[in-house]
Amino acid sequence: MLRTLFVLSILVPGFLLSLRSRYVALLMYLWFALFRPQDWMWIDVTSLRISLVLGLVLLVPAMLSGRFPNMTHPLSIGMILFVWSASITQTVAIRPDVGWVWIDFLVRLFLASMMIVTCATDAPQVLGVLAVIAGSLGFHASKAGLAYVLGGGTRFADGLAGAFVDNNGYALATVMIIPLLLGTAQNIDLVYSGRFLKWVRRGFYLSIPLCMFAVIGTYSRGGFISLAAAILVFALLQDRRVPTLAAFAAIATVTLLVVPIPQSYIDRLETIQTYNEIGEESAMSRPHFWKVGLQMLSENPLGVGLKQYEAAYDKYDFSYGRYGHNRAVHNSHVQVLAELGYPGEFIWIGLFAFAFYASFRVRRLARAPHLDPRTSAFLKTTANALIISMAAFVVGGSFLSLAVNDLTWLTFGLVGALDRFAKRAVEIPVEAPAEWPTMPMMLSVPTLSRGR
Repeated sequence: MLRTLFVLSILVPGFLLSLRSRYVALLMYLWFALFRPQDWMWIDVTSLRISLVLGLVLLVPAMLSGRFPNMTHPLSIGMILFVWSASITQTVAIRPDVGWVWIDFLVRLFLASMMIVTCATDAPQVLGVLAVIAGSLGFHASKAGLAYVLGGGTRFADGLAGAFVDNNGYALATVMIIPLLLGTAQNIDLVYSGRFLKWVRRGFYLSIPLCMFAVIGTYSRGGFISLAAAILVFALLQDRRVPTLAAFAAIATVTLLVVPIPQSYIDRLETIQTYNEIGEESAMSRPHFWKVGLQMLSENPLGVGLKQYEAAYDKYDFSYGRYGHNRAVHNSHVQVLAELGYPGEFIWIGLFAFAFYASFRVRRLARAPHLDPRTSAFLKTTANALIISMAAFVVGGSFLSLAVNDLTWLTFGLVGALDRFAKRAVEIPVEAPAEWPTMPMMLSVPTLSRGR
């Protein structure tokens, strides 16, 4: 009952505010999409189609008032081209019916991502979106991490509903939102004010180690590699790299003394290097799945169709069923190559290349001498968070078929919004006000977020 009251305390006032503000409508849509309250409540609300209603509340009034989803930013153009590529592949798809379902999903996801660029036009709004995305998933991951600590090493076999349904996807999603949680915590005091927000900031900081324990609790080797990559990138982005790495090593040592890691998890990590010697088929099958994807590409330069690798697998499996049937490719980058062919892969790589370029450009703009210190710090730390999150996906996504997931594409929307704000802040320098405009208190609580 308390869960239901908690969700309703956000949903009802949030919905009413959404009728008046496109920005609030965007936050509510993202919250419902990522937090997935329909899976958390004790009553069934799926028949109400709340996600669809929130989507209509977001888009219809916005378009009627002339606030269209941004389609001019390079990342927005990349999303449009990605859908175009998927539509072209439909002409040669293995299962066109499956492809159209996922194209419909992509269109809705991309519209939400483009609305981030349209609606998040200043620091408080960009931070609000960042907090909602990070807090929505971080809430669940932090709970899992706390359960891991209190349970003495609880193992999580399942993840969240949606794209991150299994333990490996859950681990990757958790790693991706850890830097977003950090970026939110670092900037709450810069953007908002109020005693209550100090506790919110502390909550975001506390969620970071809990999320790391959640990654360990999934026993995901890909999640561990992704987490290691995220920590390395974080250290490289700091002004004092060596002390940062040393601090991480010290914290990890102390943590291991307080919260022992199960030997079974350590044994599983050791198979990263010895999988070929011990005949660990889960790892040995990965290169085979990738080669099957390349075989699909060689015979279908335009791909086999969005989300149709599994349907085409048996036809191109040259091991004749050794690793099972209708298997997944277990690599997001090969997934795009096999399913959308050369055009889709070119767009996919281009999206990440520009997103990294734009984020590093924001870091450079943050050093502009005429910027006030708070704006400079906000731009740098937020850009760092997005760079680390994307790097975590590039690495971790090499072991999972997650090219079509909410978090990656919403991150592109955040990069686009931050990129536009940084350009305006540098081109039209203004002295920072005593307090930046504050959003409604409800919108900065770290429990907002996930739904279609």
